[in-house]
Amino acid sequence: MPGLENIAPRASPVPLSEIRRRRVAAGMTQGELARAAGLSQSHVAKIERGRVEPSYRNVTALLTVLEDRLAHAVKEVTAGRLATRNMVDLPSKALLIEAARMLRRHSISQLPVVDHGVVVGSLTDRRVVECIADPATAGRLDRLLVREVMEEPFPQLDASTSGRVAAELLRHVPAVLVTERGRPIGILTQSDLFKGI
Repeated sequence: MPGLENIAPRASPVPLSEIRRRRVAAGMTQGELARAAGLSQSHVAKIERGRVEPSYRNVTALLTVLEDRLAHAVKEVTAGRLATRNMVDLPSKALLIEAARMLRRHSISQLPVVDHGVVVGSLTDRRVVECIADPATAGRLDRLLVREVMEEPFPQLDASTSGRVAAELLRHVPAVLVTERGRPIGILTQSDLFKGI
């Protein structure tokens, strides 16, 4: 029966460049990561530089350590602390081209649609691109209203909710509205989670 060393390793679950990025985001040195994963620091360095082809088991060990470290860091922070407070929104009667300019001007990729203080929908850059590409809407972009193409409102979380819960939700949606006493006070996106690292 062949030993484990003779079994062909499976492909790495993520690009190896991702290991260094996640290590830096987690605030770990190569030595700390190596010790926690049961590897040598020199081997981790070679993996990060692409000088060795690591086994699936080693990559899994490294990623497990990094995911645990990042999850612990985010769990300690609340959604309220992570949220961007100066939330940009627009009314449903706005023109889609105005919304697209607003997304570009503020360098954001999504925003809530709010009418008279009530969140009625959401708009993302992906939805704007769909409208540009769709023959049914492309010919009338200069007259198209946000209310005609907006999507469901973003989910809402209380400001006291843990960052870990927010991170789990953001795996499935582009943004989360953060509330206090039921009123939106900010917006939380994937990039905001990095504040907790």
